[in-house]
Amino acid sequence: LFERIIIILHFPPSLITPTQRSINLIMASSFAKQRTTEALKHLQSIKPTDGFITESYLTTDGTTLIRLKRRGISLSEKGYLEIVHDASSTGCVVGITSYGAGNVGRGVVLVEKNGAVCRDLRNIRVILRNPAASNVGNLRAMQQEREDNITRGATEIISEEDNKQILQFFVLAVLGLIVLRSLTSALLGLYILGLPLLYMYAISTAPSLESFDAKKELKRVLRGENLPEDHPDKPRDWLSQTLARVAATVTTEVAGLGGYEVTMTDYLGACKVASVNLLAANQVFYWVGVFGKWRFVTRRDVESDKND
Repeated sequence: LFERIIIILHFPPSLITPTQRSINLIMASSFAKQRTTEALKHLQSIKPTDGFITESYLTTDGTTLIRLKRRGISLSEKGYLEIVHDASSTGCVVGITSYGAGNVGRGVVLVEKNGAVCRDLRNIRVILRNPAASNVGNLRAMQQEREDNITRGATEIISEEDNKQILQFFVLAVLGLIVLRSLTSALLGLYILGLPLLYMYAISTAPSLESFDAKKELKRVLRGENLPEDHPDKPRDWLSQTLARVAATVTTEVAGLGGYEVTMTDYLGACKVASVNLLAANQVFYWVGVFGKWRFVTRRDVESDKND
């Protein structure tokens, strides 16, 4: 398996498909990361107190480079494509600046074999060791797992708990619509059934036109019986109520001397409307007779020329 992967990595570009090229780039990047990790572990093992770390950064052209730091200070101003341990030859730790044919890399020595920092940063060529076949198998397993996760994410966009909540919301919405429709149907049925009954009841309880007493109704209005309880002109104690009755009686009798006109209108036998026009006061009062009682509605002033 290892030999087959190496052959794929060295196919001419014209014979490599886009899928193979993508796999090769992923594998090459993974190899570089593993070599950098192995080199860092080597430095930390031989110089555990020197605080060796690596730092990655992205250049303006999109290339990822790595700096090697010792105790927080970079060993060089520029970064490298990867950091490798030349274990098969010099034993030094090298920063790779470019790749040659095959598995050859060109770079500069950063740390000597004994762990001392290289002062001259001399150039060197190293053989880039590829990971073992087991690591390649692990890489393919990781890639397959990543593809499986993507596929699973496409088929499972939402979790099972979200599915339950959406299902509950849908069921509640359907039940709400059913209840609302039932209530609407019931109210419509009551309206259709109740309207004729209400009309028949209004006809049977409507006061007759002869039951309207203009003077009596005028006195009730003038003494404030139709006013609400919180109205400031509403008489509350016995004295104010007595004075209101006297004033209403006098006003009605005086207004009656000037004459008044009573107009009665019947609406389909269920509702009667009575209006009293006081000629001397230039006012018109309106009552509605419904459900066995005459109820005062309003009054309005009229122009004097309309009464002439």
